[in-house]
Amino acid sequence: MKSLVEAISLLRCDNVLECFFGLNELDVSIYRALLGDPMKSQDIAKIVGRGENAVYKSLQKLLICGLVVREKRCSDGGGYYYVYSAVKPKDVAEKMRRSVEELRKKLLRAVDEFEQSFR
Repeated sequence: MKSLVEAISLLRCDNVLECFFGLNELDVSIYRALLGDPMKSQDIAKIVGRGENAVYKSLQKLLICGLVVREKRCSDGGGYYYVYSAVKPKDVAEKMRRSVEELRKKLLRAVDEFEQSFR
């Protein structure tokens, strides 16, 4: 395990979403594509130029991270399909702020405990 100091010094993310949620370029591209209207996975695949399997895997990761929502819709001829849409960047940023604050609190508690243990 890397030290926290080392991890911070090595932190080089082109996109903050990669750092916070462990996303890759495809995941971020899909999130960006979904900032417009809701879309089916097939339509997303065309936009990002990747296969439906890869897009589906990325969508699952984005759903787990809470960056995308899925909505079930009925087909005209019966059956159903899903459309995906991105959570607003403002809401994602707030989620990241809460995570940073929680981490800050935990680290400060750990530092206080360290200090107390050497008194």
